[in-house]
Amino acid sequence: MDKYEVAEILNEIGTLLELKGENPFKTRAYTNGARTIEGLTEPIEKIIEEERLGEIKGLGKALQEKITALVTTGELEYYDTLKASVPDGLVAMTEIPGLGPKKVVAIHRHLGLETLEALEAACKAGEIAPLAGFGKKSETKIIEGIEHMRKYASRHYLDVGLQLAEPILDDLRAHPDTIRCSTAGSLRRSKETIRDIDFLVSSNAPENIIDYFTNQPDVQSVTVKGETKASVILGKAGVQADLRVVSDADYPFALAYFTGSKEHNIVMRQRAIQRGLRLNEYGLFKSKEETRDPELRVACHTEEEIFRELELDYIPPELREDHGEFEAGEKHTLPRLL
Repeated sequence: MDKYEVAEILNEIGTLLELKGENPFKTRAYTNGARTIEGLTEPIEKIIEEERLGEIKGLGKALQEKITALVTTGELEYYDTLKASVPDGLVAMTEIPGLGPKKVVAIHRHLGLETLEALEAACKAGEIAPLAGFGKKSETKIIEGIEHMRKYASRHYLDVGLQLAEPILDDLRAHPDTIRCSTAGSLRRSKETIRDIDFLVSSNAPENIIDYFTNQPDVQSVTVKGETKASVILGKAGVQADLRVVSDADYPFALAYFTGSKEHNIVMRQRAIQRGLRLNEYGLFKSKEETRDPELRVACHTEEEIFRELELDYIPPELREDHGEFEAGEKHTLPRLL
């Protein structure tokens, strides 16, 4: 697992513990730990391998053990057991805007509701408003939030994604602080349906790009706005769009990484290791260990050069699913896409 996947699970553990009524200090330890892990400036694999996780402020021994297990094995029994002990519907309720774990616990305690459908029905029947801390306005917002989730959680056809993405991509290309930019993820792989849209930009002024992106005409709402990444909801279809801004030196590696698929990326990393190299979202490095040291980075200005270093013909994004593209890339028999 990379740091983003680890942080996502730590956040979910914090939510699950709060739903179970655990000590607030314990739940905050996981959410704070997630924020710390996501903010790491070097590969988490390297930190664990060098046994330096304990040097990071805020990560207690128990948290260190869980993070190590997630990174080295991809599994965590504590998380699986905890997740199984909490109804899925309660976790889904926490995703409704304005309805945090404390309110979900109150609803569950007083009414025994465990699904979104049951919660929606209770709101329409006027059963939520009398609860302490709620009211008629809360009922209305919960109903609207459930409708919002249903609308935005669905998958979207590729043509919808392209119609939303192409004007924004053109605007990003034209921005004076943009060096290079592209879509990534399932949209770039031309999957028939997509869940969201990914954009990647290289720039020396990420804050300007973030501001520009979050103020695009099609943006309905901004859900995340950080120093180098942002998430928004686009258009009437309610498609989520994520932007990451990186340095131009990182760009080709980040583009390959965030284009995916996950299965394709795993094989790419394995090929690098077999050749005494390390591949991650920050570069291809002449190293036996995970690193971000720019002095060890193999000079690759484009994705094509990354594939060449790994002794492959360039594999188009549409074929990056680990469905035989590596064998074809080695034998120079990749199909010509129409």
